[in-house]
Amino acid sequence: MSNDIERELAKILARDNELRDAEASEKRKQEAAVAAAVIEWESRVEKVLLPAIEPLAAMLKGAGWTCDIERTPHGFKVAAFRGDMVVYGSRERPSLSFELQKGKDLVALQEATPSGVRLDPKILGVSVEPDVVKNRIVEFVSKLALK
Repeated sequence: MSNDIERELAKILARDNELRDAEASEKRKQEAAVAAAVIEWESRVEKVLLPAIEPLAAMLKGAGWTCDIERTPHGFKVAAFRGDMVVYGSRERPSLSFELQKGKDLVALQEATPSGVRLDPKILGVSVEPDVVKNRIVEFVSKLALK
């Protein structure tokens, strides 16, 4: 009886080790994917997205708006406003932020307008196309321009 019990325990422990090894392997894969996403996002912001939105900033400035594109630790922020516009309940200027989420390969958008601050329900991937970003900026400006 004792040998049967020991064999059963050995099987349980072996299976437990297999599951732990599989979990550790999956965690390493996820960490590698996140690290790759950070590299891809950083490169994409600098080489593709920021240059793509410069013409929009120039158009806004040409129309008398203030438009600043600021690099942030995890992405970038576009502040666009005219006159003395501020975000509801603060002294901040209206802005739209594109930020890589910590520990994930997803980009979240935060919109701050005179109506308030909200996270956009649309989550983007790190390989987001410039036209998607430009369209979202145009949507943001339309909320400010039509007020």
